[in-house]
Amino acid sequence: MSYLDSSKEKEYVLSVLARNNPGVLLRIAGLFSRRCYNILSIVAAQTENTQFSRILIVVSGDDRIVRQVDKQLSKLEDIEEVNVLDREKAVVREHLLMKVERNLQNSEKLVEIANVFHANILNVEPDSMILELTGDAGTIDSFLELYNPYRVLKILRTGTMAMMK
Repeated sequence: MSYLDSSKEKEYVLSVLARNNPGVLLRIAGLFSRRCYNILSIVAAQTENTQFSRILIVVSGDDRIVRQVDKQLSKLEDIEEVNVLDREKAVVREHLLMKVERNLQNSEKLVEIANVFHANILNVEPDSMILELTGDAGTIDSFLELYNPYRVLKILRTGTMAMMK
């Protein structure tokens, strides 16, 4: 594993392969809590092998902190592998579901914005619309910013998901 030598704080994506046993996520969260490291996002799901889960954790810090987190995670029971992903060599995405207020005056504009971002319109009701978008964090942020004037009712956003190319 290679780490950049910068002492500058930045975001790191850790990919953790863990045995799919009860309590593994709690132990990981406990490690972060005890060390006072902040988790910016965490996504966990079963892998193609049902005995394992892949947990993607985004942390902010410098290289020293990410090395410590890597070492501490590797020591935990049920952890098979920890990798710090290089964002340049990975596909990195987030997923968004959003419910926005809809009426006769704004309906066309809501669809127009969705089309620009290639977002899916999942549900249309007389007073609301549910949209879905997958993209990098910047794309998701821009999408949300354009919808802010139209009264966003609810947002569900995953954390970072990433996979090496």
